Amino acid sequence: MYVSTEISSYKQYGTIFEIVKLLKDSGFTAYDFSMFAGWAGYELLTADDYIEQAQKLRAYADAIGIVCNQSHAPFPTVRKGCDEYNQAQFPIVIRAIEVSGILGASVCVVHPCNDYTAEENAVFYNSLMPYAKKAGIKIGVENMWNWFHWGKTGEHVLPAACSHQDDFKKHLDLLDKQVFCACLDIGHSEMMHAYGTDAVKMIETLGDDLQAIHLHDVNLTNDNHSLPFTQAIDYAPIIEALRKVGYKGDITLESNNFSNRLPVALIPAAARYAAAVANYFKEEIEKA
Repeated sequence: MYVSTEISSYKQYGTIFEIVKLLKDSGFTAYDFSMFAGWAGYELLTADDYIEQAQKLRAYADAIGIVCNQSHAPFPTVRKGCDEYNQAQFPIVIRAIEVSGILGASVCVVHPCNDYTAEENAVFYNSLMPYAKKAGIKIGVENMWNWFHWGKTGEHVLPAACSHQDDFKKHLDLLDKQVFCACLDIGHSEMMHAYGTDAVKMIETLGDDLQAIHLHDVNLTNDNHSLPFTQAIDYAPIIEALRKVGYKGDITLESNNFSNRLPVALIPAAARYAAAVANYFKEEIEKA
């Protein structure tokens, strides 16, 4: 089980190579190559020589002894009713899958369309399957949420694709389990209590389909993406649920709002602390 974090949490620190070295020196055993527009990784993804750049990064990471365990394609990947956007985005997602394979990632997380049904998302995901097989990776399906909708439901967030355990399971059951798996975003799931779900229910329902996580903390109403134990989530039952289902995936932080406003001088200390938190989760989950 690797302990990992997405590189965009430390985007102000330096180049991708410097960030990967920082994570290695801080106690992480892997990194999540996030390819979000405007963040570390997107420049490589969209470069003309992206293959050569990805190969150089893979060689460097191999040389210093850290792996790319997971990656994250740009998002939104699909927008309902936006054919022009979807046609433009599709080759970028394909390239993200290709880059993930070059870097050695096991899972590339690709968001579903928030407003598609499970059947509609299955059509989209199946169109990516040949590229995932060629790259030798799995595609991680992530649980989503819809934006604030004040004044109508009285809730801060609204349901979206995979935001309830039953819908998440339905999405996975429509896909080839050899190519697709669940990536549970712990923060997203804990924002959905009003709709009869939470991280524990997700974990128990997904079982063996759960092979990756995005670990971060929230105040239960906003997608804060802070470091665990800094907001409102109770992690004890979540850790117990992961232990109970025999979770064998990695511990991957997605706590960018904990660190991305820090001055550069404080980044090494923040990275070391984040690695200690990630290693704590690994040790707790692996307890007999």
